[in-house]
Amino acid sequence: MSSIALQLNGRLICIVVLLLLPLQASSVRAQNPADARSKIAAASRAFSDAYVAGDTAAIRVLYTDDAVLLPWERIVRGRDAIARYFAPGPQRTNLAHSMTSDDLRISGDIAIDIGIWSNTWSIGEDPPREASGSYLVVWRRGPDGLWRIEHDMWHRPTNP
Repeated sequence: MSSIALQLNGRLICIVVLLLLPLQASSVRAQNPADARSKIAAASRAFSDAYVAGDTAAIRVLYTDDAVLLPWERIVRGRDAIARYFAPGPQRTNLAHSMTSDDLRISGDIAIDIGIWSNTWSIGEDPPREASGSYLVVWRRGPDGLWRIEHDMWHRPTNP
């Protein structure tokens, strides 16, 4: 190869690298662990808010299309079935719900979240009840950058 061809190839490579650097930088920013933690925490709060409000449409979009819910002695598959599962009963009122992450591990577009959930609800005129237990949630970041629940599992409450 002539020295002119090497110079042109070298310049072309430099130009391609310079053009790709901003893409690489934006990809690195999108995978920033602190950013991912913040977005997962926001999605977790959005779930709790929607659950308390009885907003099954909002709950539905927080799960992946092929999500799997593993409540006590059941398997619920898919967004629509999960939304139906979380629909409030006719006399049940959810008063408060939270998920407190104790261990969140993120690897690329997958996150494993282990923590404690707490819920307060009432049925009819009965006094409020409270329950809490451990949960394990697998989050997946979609092509749109949003974190959604792919697998959701929790322990049965010790004080139903």
